[in-house]
Amino acid sequence: MGSLQNLDALLENFIQEDGPSPAGAGLRVYQGEDCLYERYVGYRDAENKLPFTPDTICQLASMTKCIAVTAAMQLYEKGLFLLTDPVENYIPEFADRQVYDRNGKGELFVRPAKSPVTVGQLFDMTCGVTVNWDRPDPNSHELFLGTEKLLEEGKYNLQEYAKLAGRVPGAFDPGTHFYYGQGHDILAALVEILSGKRFGEYLKENIFEPLGIKDAAFKVPKEKQDRLAVMYALTDTGRKPAKLPDIFYAPDFESACGGLYATLEDYSRFARCMTLGEWNGVRLLNDRTIRLMAMNRLPEDIRKADFENAYHAGYGYGLGLRTRMYPAAGSNTSIGEFGWTGGFGTWVLMDPAEKITIVYCHQAMPNREEYIHPRIRNIVYSAL
Repeated sequence: MGSLQNLDALLENFIQEDGPSPAGAGLRVYQGEDCLYERYVGYRDAENKLPFTPDTICQLASMTKCIAVTAAMQLYEKGLFLLTDPVENYIPEFADRQVYDRNGKGELFVRPAKSPVTVGQLFDMTCGVTVNWDRPDPNSHELFLGTEKLLEEGKYNLQEYAKLAGRVPGAFDPGTHFYYGQGHDILAALVEILSGKRFGEYLKENIFEPLGIKDAAFKVPKEKQDRLAVMYALTDTGRKPAKLPDIFYAPDFESACGGLYATLEDYSRFARCMTLGEWNGVRLLNDRTIRLMAMNRLPEDIRKADFENAYHAGYGYGLGLRTRMYPAAGSNTSIGEFGWTGGFGTWVLMDPAEKITIVYCHQAMPNREEYIHPRIRNIVYSAL
């Protein structure tokens, strides 16, 4: 029989004084309402010897997505959209969708897409929108150039970015590939259009305030910045403080893909509400809606070709969440447990069947997710 005390050695060995690992970390494990394990190790700021504590604020990166898709599904429950709706119904720039392609000589050209982009494809990353980083593929390059222009004009916000993404030809026909891109930022623009509120305002009123979440926000106010964990760049020999990419400092862009900051306590409230269906008298979504979010939407050929890797072995992808399909692929968790990871080390697992919730935070690039998260997961499920 395993023991949660095995987590102590794992965390302590992972956070080394001068090693190529994060400076500090926090972990909570719940079963039902009971917190069975809580531990904070190392520093949020190693240079100034400030410990990693329960009120340490972390950049959630892509763990923002779990909250963002929950917000969107609240509007789904109100009948404001269907997953099968064409995105052009709400964002006209997606009409007459075009995609990049290559001919037999490898020459690039643009042609009409074989089908419209649907709202569901924004959720499950099959929409053909990549990222606005200057990568070699033409979709990314054009999104990058368009974003630079929006920044220069002071117009870089969710709705203007969504219009840009609609005008730029897609990387592929909708529904034919999984690409981990910025579909959720377009989804957040849809939340703004349908709710009439800024995305951050909608999250505050409909998720954060009902759950008593106090520190989650897209910008950390000056009076809280002393609680912010330092981001570290990891090398083979050690670590050094690092600056986030410039895009994180855009003043008006509330990124659903990775813009939120929060504490472990903040995220634990949201995660338990999703695991249990209701927390402290608050229900964000119906249980059936949560089950829908945690159903794999990727056809097997796309799942294997574009999504599955060693870290995601046995997982599929649903409405903005990975979901466990095949435990035999390398984990002892339950079918249907769901969650996601952040690019700087944050991670959440929510398991309605076993009522297990795991929330973990550290801040480092690269995030070493493939080492720490599966080990935490396997220790917890061996002990409970």
